[in-house]
Amino acid sequence: MGTLIIPDGTEFICNHSFAGGSDITGAVVPDSVTEIGVGAFADCVNLEKVVLGKSLTRLKKEVFSGCEKLSSINIPDGLTSIGEWAFRGCTSLRELKIPDSVTEICAEAFMDCPNLKIIANEGSYAAEFAGNAEFVGTADFAGRFSSAGKE
Repeated sequence: MGTLIIPDGTEFICNHSFAGGSDITGAVVPDSVTEIGVGAFADCVNLEKVVLGKSLTRLKKEVFSGCEKLSSINIPDGLTSIGEWAFRGCTSLRELKIPDSVTEICAEAFMDCPNLKIIANEGSYAAEFAGNAEFVGTADFAGRFSSAGKE
């Protein structure tokens, strides 16, 4: 299949829609999508790149869980919530820029992401999350945080 292009006009991607799709290497989600359901792309083991639309407000739990080759994804301004285990086991994910609009990140959102560095503005919820090492099951992000625009 290669890159999955969700049709413009789609507003919601249902739970487990593409879960286990081993032939999906990329996904483009249009601006019309406001929410991606539970486990929608879970265990797409060959998924490498995702482009998320500007209207997305929530990433539900396990949305990209088990996508071990995922190395590139944008988090759009306007997203407010990253669910439990949303990126669990995304071992190829190295950097993730999280905008100030995100005000909720579940404690285990990035479980088993040993190489991830969160990039966020100082004082933002994401920066606080990344600097707090007491989340159960979450990789210790201390020392793996950068202010947006700085390295």
